[in-house]
This record gives sequence, C-alpha cells and structure tokens, in this order.
Amino acid sequence: MVVARSGGVMAPPLGGWRRMLAQPLEGPRSPGSIGSARQSTAVCTMSWAPVLLVLLAHRAGCGPQPVLNQPPSVSSSLGSTVRLACTLSSDHDVSLYSIYWYQQRPGHPPRFLLRYFSHSDKSQGPRIPPRFSGSKDLAKNTGYLSISELQPEDEAVYFCAVGAQGWERERERGAEKEPAAPGPQAPQDTLSLN
Repeated sequence: MVVARSGGVMAPPLGGWRRMLAQPLEGPRSPGSIGSARQSTAVCTMSWAPVLLVLLAHRAGCGPQPVLNQPPSVSSSLGSTVRLACTLSSDHDVSLYSIYWYQQRPGHPPRFLLRYFSHSDKSQGPRIPPRFSGSKDLAKNTGYLSISELQPEDEAVYFCAVGAQGWERERERGAEKEPAAPGPQAPQDTLSLN
C-alpha cells in the first residue's frame, strides 16, 4: 500500500532582492569633498526603507494569495497510474502560475519533484524519473501530478505549491534552481498503493 499526500503554498522569490540589497548605495558627499563620493549604505538604506518595504511587499506577493485545494488521500495499486490534483481558488488563474510538486517519504525531508507551467515550460527535479509528470486543466483551474508504474517507494506525502511565472525567470537569472519546500501549513494529499 502506498500513501501520498499533496498540498499547496505560495513561496516568495528572494533571489533577485538579495542581489539588489547586497549592493551599496551612493551616499551624500562629505563636506568639502569635490567629485568623490563615499559609500553610505546605512544612511541610504534607512532613507529608502519605507519605499523598499512597499516594493518588497508588492514583489513578494503580499496581496491576495491563491488558495490550493486537494483531496485528502488517493489509493491505487502497484504498477498503475495515479493523478493528484492541485486546484487554485477561483480568484486566481492557473494559467498564470507554475505548479511545483514535492514528495515527502516517512522519515525524510521533502524532495522537489517537478515544476510545470506548460508543455514547453517545465522542469524535472534531480534524479526524478519521467514516470513523474505534470499537467494542467485550465477549465478546471487545476494542476496535476501523474505518477505512472506505481512502486512501493512512491508511498509518501505529496505537496503542491504555486509560483507566478515571473519568479522562475528571476530565479534562473539569480541562483535558486529549486524552490524551497512548502511549509507545514500546506494542504496534503495521501496516496495509498494496495
């Protein structure tokens, strides 16, 4: 019997902001100096703090967040194919989001499986076999994880998460290749293999 759960959460992208915040800003020139500028990170950071906080709040997605709904558990037989669903709330459009899937086996940390935006824009996690695949149904506002040829080691908790499409481009330019695993508040689906 294999058990799998899936859940969802939206994680903010921080890669681009880390680079921007690490760069010192040019501060005011000292009295009597001509043409030379000293670095005054503290002064400029303090004066820009309210603007920066507003920008960070907007960029990090502090507005309405998608709510993800998933069935609590799914059971299937070894060797068969199962499809786990991750449905976004009706006030968000799944076509604008990448769906991330994670697997957590008992006693192990969550493992990134895949990211799916479209048939031509998707990525598989390291050493994840092609029997794990993603898809979307735009009419149902739902992302799916399909697992074919179910094996005993597929018994796990499966989580889904969403990210706005622009975040992936920022991560590719930045450094983050794999998004952080969703937190414990994420809804979960359980996959059971008989």
